[in-house]
Amino acid sequence: MIRIDSAPHLVLLPGLDGTGKLFDPFVAQLPEHVHYTIVHYPGDRPIPFMDLPDYIESRVPQDRPLVVLGESYSGPVAVLLAAQSALDIRGVILVATFARYPATWMRRLSRLAPLSFLLRLPIPDVLMQRYCFGPDINPSMMSQLREVIRENRPNVLADRARQGSKIDVTEFLSSVKVPCLYLQASMDRLVPASAVAAFKKGIPQLQVVQIDGPHFILQTRPQECYKAIQGILGIDSAHGSELSVNE
Repeated sequence: MIRIDSAPHLVLLPGLDGTGKLFDPFVAQLPEHVHYTIVHYPGDRPIPFMDLPDYIESRVPQDRPLVVLGESYSGPVAVLLAAQSALDIRGVILVATFARYPATWMRRLSRLAPLSFLLRLPIPDVLMQRYCFGPDINPSMMSQLREVIRENRPNVLADRARQGSKIDVTEFLSSVKVPCLYLQASMDRLVPASAVAAFKKGIPQLQVVQIDGPHFILQTRPQECYKAIQGILGIDSAHGSELSVNE
């Protein structure tokens, strides 16, 4: 038995926007003793998907245990880190994500030649409600999403979307040996419920927690998401204290 004197350092990997700013509602739920790093992907240049683990490794603590959270686009990146990285990764949290990009309308959209042009246009409110935030959408959420999208050059965002549509990390899943938690959004219209099947097959120790909400579950249900991950962070949900962890 060992005692972790402070909770493992939480590393947050962003969705397609790459800015990490959409984590704000979620990190507001974290207690002071939970230290975290939000990794930002550059908005002015594309990074090949398979190069993202190296990019992340140089931006996170090297001298302490880590729990890596990958949201949506970055879920497969978290898998690669857990499977291959020399970092001291003690757990993985996968949020509304996939191991192999599902065959949805988003995949077809990503193949459009004028995608960079389309991404210059503001997202209609009706699409945000249907595919991102669900019925609880508010003007602040819509404004923030539009703002973070504008922080990326359209060609960079388009490149990220095209790369995302080709992602397949299923061959790496069996190499993930640490505790792994999947947060599934019950009303996700971007990542279908069937996406969790590949994770269950490749990671037998996977725990799945379904939360009632849309794809942007960390933004719309931050308190429920924090409660769901307390165990993997080594926090006693009943008392808010840290737990002893077996090594």
